This record gives sequence, C-alpha cells and structure tokens, in this order.
Amino acid sequence: MGQPWGLMIKFENKNNGRFYYVYVSQDMLNDLVIRIVFGGVGVSRDRIIFCGNRKDIQKEIERITKRRLSRGYSIVT
Repeated sequence: MGQPWGLMIKFENKNNGRFYYVYVSQDMLNDLVIRIVFGGVGVSRDRIIFCGNRKDIQKEIERITKRRLSRGYSIVT
C-alpha cells in the first residue's frame, strides 16, 4: 500500500469484541483510498474504497462513523 495520508480511526465494540479500523492512504497510482480492516476475536477481513477526492473521503468517513456508532461501537484513541 502507498504512503499514509495521516488519518486512522479505530472503532471497537466492547460488548462483542468486534473492531473496525479505517485508514486513509494513497495507492501505488497515488489515488486516495480508504482501507477498512474489521472483524473480531481470531478473525479479520479488509476492504478498500476508492475515493476521487478529499470531499469523497470526508463524506465516506462521516457515513462509516454514523453507522458504527449506531451499532454500539465506540471510537478508540
């Protein structure tokens, strides 16, 4: 993966041990991407969302944050 863009958000659900980590970076072609790593005890998966610009990234992060918080996750610092 490319150089970090400087943003990482961690969500964790203490009730069921699940996690959801969001990283913003650039891929090898210098396109902005959001990499999401999620799972629970002993299991993890990841996915990548390609974003055209910083505005798209902000919109996607707001959507992810709203959804994770509504599902019982908290933001970990």
